[in-house]
Amino acid sequence: MKRKMELKQEKSAQEVFTASKGETVVLPCSSSFHYSDIVIFRWRKDGVTVPCNYYYEKNKTEVNNCESRFKVNPEPFGLIITDVRRSDAGVYNCITIKVPPPIEEKSSVLVLEVPAGLTVEQMNSSDLSCVDLLCSLEGLSPEQVNFTWTRGSELLHHQKVLTGIKSSLHLCKPHWTDGDTITCHANHSSTHTLYSQNITLRYTEKGGSFY
Repeated sequence: MKRKMELKQEKSAQEVFTASKGETVVLPCSSSFHYSDIVIFRWRKDGVTVPCNYYYEKNKTEVNNCESRFKVNPEPFGLIITDVRRSDAGVYNCITIKVPPPIEEKSSVLVLEVPAGLTVEQMNSSDLSCVDLLCSLEGLSPEQVNFTWTRGSELLHHQKVLTGIKSSLHLCKPHWTDGDTITCHANHSSTHTLYSQNITLRYTEKGGSFY
């Protein structure tokens, strides 16, 4: 005579975590089950399975198919996300399942917030007398962002808006010099928030690069 498996479910309140683009964040998911049990950990983000499931048995963790940016945090148990991206923001569900009968399932909800971020980078240029800069803003509505470029108090007009969240700046001699600090500004009109990020131009004869 087969016994019907019993499934108990418990849910807990959500926690909020914040990480900036490029950082590493740990989303904890501790289990209250006994270490002698076999406990399966499953993660979902916005209802979609996260490619990193694992289980532990007798205090030993076994990992199954974690993608490169996802790892298991052994103590406390949790999900490590490296090189955080804007697309990682969302609602995460950590589901723990105790396998030996009676089967018990518990879940916790965690919210990961990745604030809007502004980055400036120097692009490759075949003309070493010129410099091309790219300014990118992630996480905001494109139609509500206005870009400007400055050098000190001087407003630079050699810019080109590539998309709603990207702007480029092209400068050739004599409009730039070694050591110039160029600042990209992104103004988000609906929130009246101004984001700024600068880059210092340094010319090196090896490869004619800037940093």
